[in-house]
Amino acid sequence: MKKTLLLLAATLACAAVSAQYQLPNGGFEEWDGNATSEPASWNTFSSSDGSLASLASSNHHYRRNGGRPGTDGSFYLTIYTQSIFGIKANGNMTTGRIHAGAMQAASSENYNYTQRSNANHCQPFTGTPDSMYVWVSYYAASANSQAQVSAILHGDNDFKAPNQEGDASLYCGKAQVAVSRTTTSASSMQWQQLKVPFVYDGTASASYMLVNLTTNITPGGGDANDSLSVDDIEFIYSSWLDSLLVNGQPVDGFSKTVFAYSMAIGDTAALHAAAVTGMPETGDATVDIARAYINDSTATVTVTVTAEDGVSVHTYTITLNATMPPAPDPDPDPDPDPDPDPDPDPDPDPDPNVGIEGNDGTEPVFAVYPNPAVDKVSVTAEGTVTLHDLGGRTLATRTVRGTAVFDLTGLPAGTYVLRCGNRAQGIVKQ
Repeated sequence: MKKTLLLLAATLACAAVSAQYQLPNGGFEEWDGNATSEPASWNTFSSSDGSLASLASSNHHYRRNGGRPGTDGSFYLTIYTQSIFGIKANGNMTTGRIHAGAMQAASSENYNYTQRSNANHCQPFTGTPDSMYVWVSYYAASANSQAQVSAILHGDNDFKAPNQEGDASLYCGKAQVAVSRTTTSASSMQWQQLKVPFVYDGTASASYMLVNLTTNITPGGGDANDSLSVDDIEFIYSSWLDSLLVNGQPVDGFSKTVFAYSMAIGDTAALHAAAVTGMPETGDATVDIARAYINDSTATVTVTVTAEDGVSVHTYTITLNATMPPAPDPDPDPDPDPDPDPDPDPDPDPDPNVGIEGNDGTEPVFAVYPNPAVDKVSVTAEGTVTLHDLGGRTLATRTVRGTAVFDLTGLPAGTYVLRCGNRAQGIVKQ
């Protein structure tokens, strides 16, 4: 079982917290006492209120040793149906409080509710889960019986279930599942993990979570000794991408469960200009995008998706490859003036950066951007480009024919110098 840290509750009343993403004791590992005491942060008939609370005070649950398949915990919960004076009382466990107000099981005077004035009977909760995962094993004498697991995220009110489940102004969202019989033997366990989406069709702001477990979805339904075992209730928050785009177009073959992609992007200018965007599956997830240049023709873009709870994270990567050289000058000089008197004895080993001229006879382009820079700087030049600190030390050397990227990540903030032949430009690393 997954052991969840318990909330530090206020002594007299529930105090809303800034964010809560999992139920305290969702794995039923913590108990108030012995095997028939209440699980910590959960309540049953022994702590009920209402005019029939004393009659209903007999507990309908056990602490059981073991748990669902693959568990690393020690306990799980079983609730069961009792017959009291010939009336079937369903097993019932809640994070709120049971109100027993009538002998008729289906009476509106019988409900579970959040009691905000009592710290033992309310669960502040402001996260908005995408799904609820829960392990169950359910025995019922009738194949038609159904148990229920219900999680209701509601507003700042003493929400009553099932009485107010139809009032969308009082709740935010619900994850509810009817549990069919998993075993036909009261003495055997047959665990299933249920994955239940939250449906956010309410208008209230998320303030409290009311979770209810019952052996029959119909009040007073089923048979005596029907039993529902529950383990590891976990809320799931999405950290998946719904789409991955390059320059506004979907990446071929994208699937949210595939994390690595590669695509051709054109020339080096297109490589630097490519815009990668990722759209998360849910609006409350955050997306961070980082780009790293492996060389002049290859870049890797990392898209990290973090769920609302800050715990669930998925990372996607796309490798962009420039497959073409830079585009030629679109308007070259149609009739350049040839050298009328070439040097009969040229320098056999000239400096590659000296004497290289543009088409109009000026010095070649030597452009640096951005400046100031943070992690990387792009250099447009023709020849050998060197990066120096102010003490004159050479920190990096690149042969550039077009545009190249110098990685400044490991350098401290300060001023540096880029040189190409007889030309130099100062840059500021922030």
